[in-house]
Amino acid sequence: MDINIPQLESLLSAEKYDEARKVIQAAVNEKMTDEEKGAALSAIAEVYVDLMNAINTEYRDALKEAISGLKIINTAEDKAKDQAELAKVRGGLGK
Repeated sequence: MDINIPQLESLLSAEKYDEARKVIQAAVNEKMTDEEKGAALSAIAEVYVDLMNAINTEYRDALKEAISGLKIINTAEDKAKDQAELAKVRGGLGK
């Protein structure tokens, strides 16, 4: 049994999940020795790990971007509060 890993990765990255599933099912349904089954399962696990790492990297990057945005918002909010407080003090001095 032979799984074309680059083809499978390409299908997964192109979000062609039905086609990828067919490739995997065809490979798994072939008559294989125990050694071939182990190699196939190992290859599938490798693709899965690579895919999950890519997803986790995207998720991590999105979280970093969101945190950065929140820091900008917090800084602007603090500045606005300081300016409002300063305006209040200045208004009190004129009385």
